[in-house]
Amino acid sequence: MFMKRGVVVGALAGLMLFWGACSTPQFQTLKIFDSPNRVVALRAIPDAYGGKGYDHPVSLTTEEMSRLLKGVRVERGLLSSTQHAALSETEIRLFAPHFVKALQQATREEMVTFFETADLGDDHQLTTSGGLFVAGGNLHVIMSNFSVKTRIWQDNERYEASFRDRPLDQMEPQPGRLVYEPREFMVDSPDGEIGSRFKGKPWQVAIRYQALLGK
Repeated sequence: MFMKRGVVVGALAGLMLFWGACSTPQFQTLKIFDSPNRVVALRAIPDAYGGKGYDHPVSLTTEEMSRLLKGVRVERGLLSSTQHAALSETEIRLFAPHFVKALQQATREEMVTFFETADLGDDHQLTTSGGLFVAGGNLHVIMSNFSVKTRIWQDNERYEASFRDRPLDQMEPQPGRLVYEPREFMVDSPDGEIGSRFKGKPWQVAIRYQALLGK
């Protein structure tokens, strides 16, 4: 007899806790999209959202997801308030439908993760990766790596294969944070700005997505 996927995921998450998983466990449960330079997948997260579990599955349209992602902004450095789009319009167009599909299939123990590389000339590439989940009625967006520049041939196993499979891990921690515009839809700390301006933490912001979408 076959077990339902949610039951299997829960059992796997329990095993990971038993084995003493690290603070950002990386166990892929389902690949939603996979191309040479872009991956969207589901990952089992032990003790998801402090043991409460995520609010998955979630149903959004591609248009709604695109609208939500357009408001996610990056502030780099310790003092700078200069903002940049976390994802370009092209990235949003490519990622949004896969994020929607992933959230529709995710269980309460699974987070959506993404990984992307882009060539920068002949010698370098840029890596962006992170995740998203819905919990406590809010959409949380995590940016572990934002346009991290590396040489294309630099330790391929570490920078390509390894981090491709571990999108929540930071390649080169950098100061900064995520914010959301309009600010009225950004959740205050600690649920929103979990990632601080200091190095060593992925950037994270939480969005009151239902209020923004008028749901």
